[in-house]
Amino acid sequence: MIVVENKKPAVKGVLEDYLLEIGMLEDAYITSRYVMREFTKEEVKRLTSAVQEIMRNVA
Repeated sequence: MIVVENKKPAVKGVLEDYLLEIGMLEDAYITSRYVMREFTKEEVKRLTSAVQEIMRNVA
């Protein structure tokens, strides 16, 4: 991944903090074409929060 030098610490921190959520999002994306999966309200809130935090720190 190509990252601007001043953003590298933020990207590293986000990856460490949200490793589980990033993995869940990746699984959801890959399997969404083949397997029906329902998420609980709590899972959706947690994943949404993670995505918002990632976008704030990386974008």
